[in-house]
Amino acid sequence: MIHILSSIISNQNNTDTSVPKSVDKACKRTPWVSRETKRAAVTITEDQVRGIFNRYDTNKDGRLSKQELKNAFASLGSRMPGVRTFLALQHADTNGDGYISAAEFEKLVDYTLKRGYKIK
Repeated sequence: MIHILSSIISNQNNTDTSVPKSVDKACKRTPWVSRETKRAAVTITEDQVRGIFNRYDTNKDGRLSKQELKNAFASLGSRMPGVRTFLALQHADTNGDGYISAAEFEKLVDYTLKRGYKIK
């Protein structure tokens, strides 16, 4: 009883608006958990990676430009798609023309799978 009265008095003197005056700040609270954090993330498959890169070949010329790669990595959830594009081109663009051609596509897919992207 004394604890309740002292908490009421301390809450009246406190100007913190984040906790209602009727709630004891000394009580332990469990943090709010969103539903999104409960869902398990699944690692992306090779076929899904191929499909994403093929979908982002917007001009359908059979090769991926820097912008098309950047858009594809952004859709995969890359935090820095521009940097990931640069590194992917360094890894997979063997002829150095700035495009990922059909011959270089396998190296790009392998590179992307090693990054461990997940579907949420």
